[in-house]
Amino acid sequence: MPATARVICARLVRESPRFFAGELLRPSGMRTYHLQENGLRVAIRHRADDAATLAEVFYHRWYDPPADVARTIGEPRAVLDLGANIGMFGVLSIARWPGSKIVGYEPDTANAAVHERTIALNGLGHRWSLVAAAAGPRDDEVHFAGGLGASSHVIDARKDATPGGIVVAQRDVMGAIATADLVKIDIEGGEWQILGDPRFAADPPRALVMEYHPEGCPDSDPRAAAERALAAAGLRTALIWQNDDGVGMLWAWRP
Repeated sequence: MPATARVICARLVRESPRFFAGELLRPSGMRTYHLQENGLRVAIRHRADDAATLAEVFYHRWYDPPADVARTIGEPRAVLDLGANIGMFGVLSIARWPGSKIVGYEPDTANAAVHERTIALNGLGHRWSLVAAAAGPRDDEVHFAGGLGASSHVIDARKDATPGGIVVAQRDVMGAIATADLVKIDIEGGEWQILGDPRFAADPPRALVMEYHPEGCPDSDPRAAAERALAAAGLRTALIWQNDDGVGMLWAWRP
């Protein structure tokens, strides 16, 4: 990460000099900080890409709902975080909507340990929980490439030669999606099985923010495939960003 980006990330926490030093020296283990925005404590690994995840949420503000979405969800009570990583979206949600309950799904054990540490640091276990499993359309066991930070992902062991693959539990989240006021999906290609499940089109959430990927996409154009699946569920969409490699992010909501 460039020095300027490290400075930007350091300014997001109250212990800015210590954070910046951590990004330079990259100590092992977790370090804890207080967010400038809301005072909540977060756990960070300086040897991982956790600072970039912090910036996505609290600097780039990709998860701030646009006006139409904000009107749709009001004060959401049920928030579902699929691909919960180290919990930054959960930190944002728990502070922004005091009446909400957050349930995250994260199969990467290293990411989950950081996430659970953040929940414990803030004493928020009564409102915020983490399921140590992959999110999908059925209960199953799946092959998983872990230890890759935000890029950990479910793999097809027959086609993917990613080293370090393990078997993890997958949980059927379709019922939870249907009853959620707000769903975040960032599961590195696993989103296509969820969007393609007939239950999604029949009973979508009130609002959704998702990152889509070329991996596993049923179309050569991931954005078009995502927008088509969301439109079939009766949802409007708004693009947040898209890269040349086909990875992008969008909001969707019930009109």
